[in-house]
Order: sequence, then structure tokens, then C-alpha cells
Amino acid sequence: MPAQPAWFHRLPEILEHLHVLPDSYLDRLAVEKLFGVRQRRARQLMALLPGVRIGNAFAIERRALMEWLQRTVEGTPFQTETGRRARVAERLESIRRQTAGRRIEISPPPPAVTRFSQSLAVGIEIVPGELRIRFRTPEDLAAKLFHLSQAMAADWPGFQDAAGASQVS
Repeated sequence: MPAQPAWFHRLPEILEHLHVLPDSYLDRLAVEKLFGVRQRRARQLMALLPGVRIGNAFAIERRALMEWLQRTVEGTPFQTETGRRARVAERLESIRRQTAGRRIEISPPPPAVTRFSQSLAVGIEIVPGELRIRFRTPEDLAAKLFHLSQAMAADWPGFQDAAGASQVS
């Protein structure tokens, strides 16, 4: 799919602006301002629509421009581009949230201990059916959760015993 013009994503905004304009005709300067383009591109856009010569200038009908833009908004290329932009924005927001979490530095867990209960960090208590973690900051909580997961992976049977797997219903 070819690249869309820079004003393409602003079509709904441009249409809204056209609805409130009192003028029936738009000259080149008005088209330049409306679309945020230069003289040459404004002339190219105007050539697509019926117009009238007013003195030395050429003007297009506002209503014809609105109808053309409305058809463009309803068309597949605009809908595809709108969906693509939404997906890109969603993905960027997801990456931004993940990046914030990746900036947290977690100290490495203590050396592996064979017993689960011996490998728990200070502030982590586990009793059958309950887990308590005392923390000062969100980063401290993240570190303790990481250490807990490492201790569980190192001694799963010990974790099951501490959690009371057979006693919890």
C-alpha cells in the first residue's frame, strides 16, 4: 500500500472544520491552510474537484470537497490506515509500560539453598494457605517476588510443604 499523505490521518478534523466554514468556495490559500500543505500540493488537490474561476484565481466548491473527503473517510485505505495507526499506538503504549518495568534493578537472589524455607528473603512469610510480603517500595516488592519465584523453582517440593498444598482446599 503506498504511503498516505501527511494530512490523511486528520481527515475527520478537516471535515469538521469544513462543516463550520461559512464560505461556499475555497481558494488555494484556504486549501493550503486547511490541509497543512504547500502551494503545489494545494493546486493538485484542487484539480481533483470542480471549481470556478474568480477573477485571476481558481476556487473549489466547499460542498464538493466535503463529499470527496467523506467518500475518502469511508473508503478502505482510510479505514486500513486508521486501524494501523491504532495498532501502532497500542503497541507503543505496551512497550512504554514494559520499558518502565525493565528499568527496575533487582539484586541477584542469594546462593541456592537446598531448603525452600531457608532461601526466602527477609520479609517473606509463607504459611499454609497464606503468603505475606513486607516491602518498602514497589521495586522492593518486585525483588521479593522475584526471589520467591527463584526459591520456588529451586525447591518445588519444599515450597509445596511450606504452602501446605495437601492442607489447603
